[in-house]
Parts: sequence; structure tokens; C-alpha cells
Amino acid sequence: MDSYLTNLENSGQDSKLSNLKHLLYGLQSAVYASSGELKVYGDQPTALFTNNTSLNSLNTSVSLKGDIEIATIKIEKAADLNTAIDLNSFSGFEKLKYIFIISEVETNPTVINNLIKNNTSKYILLYKISIGG
Repeated sequence: MDSYLTNLENSGQDSKLSNLKHLLYGLQSAVYASSGELKVYGDQPTALFTNNTSLNSLNTSVSLKGDIEIATIKIEKAADLNTAIDLNSFSGFEKLKYIFIISEVETNPTVINNLIKNNTSKYILLYKISIGG
């Protein structure tokens, strides 16, 4: 994630950089879909927070997906590294641009890349390994 933000900054793509920083760090309406529970905060959510065990049900469980631009997927335990992240799960999210994967367990970029299934150039994939924070 950090290198992608740096590349946007260095290439003068200020508008894209500003929008992504807002999606990553700004306060906004959001949908939280995790472990069978669905919570919506605000109107016209632009962010989705989920985990990889909830991916298969997103297209049917999330009704307010029309404005979502970023989906954040948390990898919370080592066993999650054995579950594929199928990007077809986001096929109904028309405005989705970014998929941000946060691993809270020790891993590496190769392992995360190998989790991704049905990748197309439709989404920009970002990841961060964030242990203990």
C-alpha cells in the first residue's frame, strides 16, 4: 500500500492520491460484513469492511453496494491464509476500485498474492501486513 501511494505522489496523480487517502483514512459511510453479521453506518456507503470467510455471501447480503469504492478484507488468523480470496465475490459492486487486504498475522506478499483468485485488471489490489497494531 505504501509503495502504491508513493508512486501516485511521485507521478503527480494528486486527484487519485487524494481520493485514495480519503478512502483509506477518512471518515465515511461504511458497511461491515463479518462472520454472518451485517451492519451499515451512514447513507450511501463508500467503504466495505469484511473478512475472507464472509466473501462468498457479499453479493447477496450487501444491498447497499452501488457506491462502494473500497473493500477492506482482514486476515485475522493463520487459518485465513488457507482460504482463497475470490474477486468474483465483488462482481455486483459497480463502483469498486480498490481492494485492500490487511493481514494481522505473519505472512509475506507471495502468500497474499497466492490467495487471490479470479484477478482481473478491474481492481487495484493493495495489501498491508500489520501485526500488533
